Amino acid sequence: MALRILFLTNLYPPLVIGGYEIACAQTAAAMRSRGHEVQVLTTWSHVPQETKTPDWVHRRLDLHWYVPHTPNQTLEVRDLHSAVCSSYSNTLHLLDALTNFRPDVVSAWNLTGIGGLAMMDLLNQVGVPWTLYLGDRVPVDIAANVPADVRGIFNARGGEVYEQARIFSVSQNLLDEIEAESSISFPQGADIVAGWADLSQSLPHQPYLQNGKARFVAASSLGPHKGTELIVEASAQLQASGVDFSVDIFGEGDVPRYVDMAKRLRVEGRVRFLGSLPYMDLLRAYSVYDAFLCPTWERDPFPFAPLGAAGCYTPPILTRNCGTSERLVDGVHCIKIERTAEDLARAMAEVAAGRVDLAKMGRAGRRLVEGDLSFERHLDKMERAFEESARSWEMPDDPKLPLLLFLKHNLSVRLRFG
Repeated sequence: MALRILFLTNLYPPLVIGGYEIACAQTAAAMRSRGHEVQVLTTWSHVPQETKTPDWVHRRLDLHWYVPHTPNQTLEVRDLHSAVCSSYSNTLHLLDALTNFRPDVVSAWNLTGIGGLAMMDLLNQVGVPWTLYLGDRVPVDIAANVPADVRGIFNARGGEVYEQARIFSVSQNLLDEIEAESSISFPQGADIVAGWADLSQSLPHQPYLQNGKARFVAASSLGPHKGTELIVEASAQLQASGVDFSVDIFGEGDVPRYVDMAKRLRVEGRVRFLGSLPYMDLLRAYSVYDAFLCPTWERDPFPFAPLGAAGCYTPPILTRNCGTSERLVDGVHCIKIERTAEDLARAMAEVAAGRVDLAKMGRAGRRLVEGDLSFERHLDKMERAFEESARSWEMPDDPKLPLLLFLKHNLSVRLRFG
């Protein structure tokens, strides 16, 4: 049956940090292509885009947290309150969307930066069915940055605010972290909907280690948590051992910092920073590389990029205990490493020396992504969940509802800041 689905998210392409926002956009577009009526409520974007924003994407929300890839940012306490607890104007925009669109189900994604706690409280208050897709630890952000008495205003001293939601999570690792860091669990259960890759426009892979040279690639936001320093440091170690290789890094961030680092370590001839590429262009680019580098931090919930590379026959070298490692087998689909420059350099050296059967590993990765981790498979799962969650509900005909939202917002501010 055709549904009316409202997607609620802090960021939306072309303004993205990584896989969380791209996954939201892919899901929204795919649901439209399957005949569902879709609207997206999100924040503004200063990033130029090739095509005009479609009329079903509404950029009405304020972003109170950060502009991605902008270095040296500071965050005031009041901004943090607006980001994770309550932004009255954003809550009103959600109320307008619910009133005018009357969705059968609301699909909430990353709510950090837009006052997500008050928004979830509103969803519960009006009784609209909703789901929450966890690609990062949103409940921890809220619990860690909003005092318990303030959370109580929004019926969220514990995990009550999530009880009416259908929960999706990219990994069990993320659910375990949320419970460990915030004591919030989900008694209703959670569907594990791991990352995916849309391989519809991928290319056949070219021969590996052409002319005896190892070609490595990385794609993510640039920063310490993604391991950009480790890639540059490992490249310096590899160069010192006389290996013939190159590393191309795609992504945005503090590029001058890492260019300077590459020059300081004298690997500027080996390591190139190439900026960002659209998703499909990036997948096509993987066909010329031998391995994908992902020394991300251990708590990375589920980096999508190494999965896309694996699906394009380019084996990932990734941190042993990040979220994506739950779905990839070491030595079969990928090479797992400890998160150090030394272990990354060791794995890169093994690839460059031909001690890894890249073709066999690439075929295994492709089979896994085409099957268990395909976009269509996970889309089917989410579509069924939307259909199961949808039910009749009536928007309250209460002209005082905006006043109640204001009272909650104002009380939260006064209680916290006096």
